[in-house]
Amino acid sequence: MASGKARPFKELADEVLKEPGAREEIDARKAGIRAATKLGELRKRRNMTQKALAEVLQTTQANVSRIERGGNPYLETLEDFVEGIGGRLEINVVFEDEVVPLKLPEAVAVPREATPTR
Repeated sequence: MASGKARPFKELADEVLKEPGAREEIDARKAGIRAATKLGELRKRRNMTQKALAEVLQTTQANVSRIERGGNPYLETLEDFVEGIGGRLEINVVFEDEVVPLKLPEAVAVPREATPTR
């Protein structure tokens, strides 16, 4: 904004959407947000309460609620949540002609009791 004037949102959005792949990236991010909002539904389908999941994750019920309400959790948080309800998180890149599974980075194993508390 070199001129210092605010530009209308529609003008900025139209400019962004002209970029190759912009629509696809936006759609992928929207899908990620929708998936994150379904975490509570996944937990309920596994017949687990927020309190029970909090105990498994060694956190508070309030943190579980925050994760479920949050729009875009960190991948590690999402993986912990899914494992906490008994699942395994897998991520695939889907092309028209192939599906490529991505391996999640291996976390450095740190015993929970050795993890500093805040």
